[in-house]
Amino acid sequence: MTELDRLIAELCPEGVNKTTLGTIGAFYGGLSGKTKEDFNNGNAKYITYMNVFSNLSVNTNINNYVFIEPEEKQNVIQVGDILFTGSSETPDECGMSSVLTHSIDEVLYLNSFCFGFRLYDKNILSPEFSKYLFRSDKVRKQIIKTASGVTRFNVSKRKMENVSIPLPPLPVQNEIVRILDNFTELTAELTAELMARKKQYEYYRNNLLSSDGEVLLLDDICQIVDCPHTSPKWKTKGVPVIRNYNLVSGRIDLSKMSYIDEDEYKERTKRITPQEDDILFSREAPIGNVGIILKNFICCQGQRVVLLRPDKGIVIPRFLLHALQGAEVTEQICRTEKIGSTVSNYNIGDLKRLRITIPAFPIQHYIVDKLDTFNDLCVDIVAGLPAEIEARRKQYEYYRDKLLTFKEVA
Repeated sequence: MTELDRLIAELCPEGVNKTTLGTIGAFYGGLSGKTKEDFNNGNAKYITYMNVFSNLSVNTNINNYVFIEPEEKQNVIQVGDILFTGSSETPDECGMSSVLTHSIDEVLYLNSFCFGFRLYDKNILSPEFSKYLFRSDKVRKQIIKTASGVTRFNVSKRKMENVSIPLPPLPVQNEIVRILDNFTELTAELTAELMARKKQYEYYRNNLLSSDGEVLLLDDICQIVDCPHTSPKWKTKGVPVIRNYNLVSGRIDLSKMSYIDEDEYKERTKRITPQEDDILFSREAPIGNVGIILKNFICCQGQRVVLLRPDKGIVIPRFLLHALQGAEVTEQICRTEKIGSTVSNYNIGDLKRLRITIPAFPIQHYIVDKLDTFNDLCVDIVAGLPAEIEARRKQYEYYRDKLLTFKEVA
């Protein structure tokens, strides 16, 4: 008998009670009444949409600021609060959760397109248990059903009150946390190794890109075409739509694809049809991620993905691909990044004004050859890591959902 089995047999042998969120806590909204100027001269930290979306536990090591007047009434996040994203392009991504699991010395506010949930009695759910519970399959399915919309889906807080969760005794919660933490720690170690390899490559790339050359605006060396500003009608198969999360380290990640039919493809490519050597640029979080279109790959732009068609008489496409990922460009993006109501976004005007150092063609060829070779070497070295990380993730999700499924009290 495992320790978890022993605790369940001792503390809840007849099963675990379930309850709805509306009976054990209350929802509250994020920041309200803020302007873009408030985010340019901030005096207080706030949690972003992507922070909630991406993390089980809120990342408090942040530099996101908003201006708050001394007497201004805004909701402040407390330890144990469960935070949710309020909207997304697809229902499956709505209501992603994160939990403030530990106290910090600073006051934290919440992005306006997120909302929080606070327990009336914080002793019934541990913060560490909550971070796993609200990402579990059964709870996620309920949360997804609270979302509605056409081009963008919004979560209903009123419907969220009816989401049902189990309430096992705290010792049972703590033992489940101990087990699941072991899974996430293993994944974290592999991810840290992968990040170390990427940092090594970034250092080498920035050294090579420090070559002398003519400084030109991106608008002078590329045709720049923004995406359609509507969400397509998604299909289970068809023509791939490249969305911001498909742009990873200069490549187009095909592991999580969205599709449209031929008619929608023709409509969405009226302005320009993506072709080989075009570069796709994400202007919403994560801002600045890029990928290059390979030969014979048919696709179209998703929302907030900009197409760059390099002038090959000025710049080699793969040189520009590397330059857009270099320190010179990323520093410019950080300085001019705009803070929107949902997530950070990058304006087309600022994109056009990005300054790129363009050396002579022989130097461009030399840099491309070196960086492509080094990148391929890094990919070979870490080739097994992403697959191992994915295998660990699936193993963790299997055990998480199994551990968070309880016999109910009759």
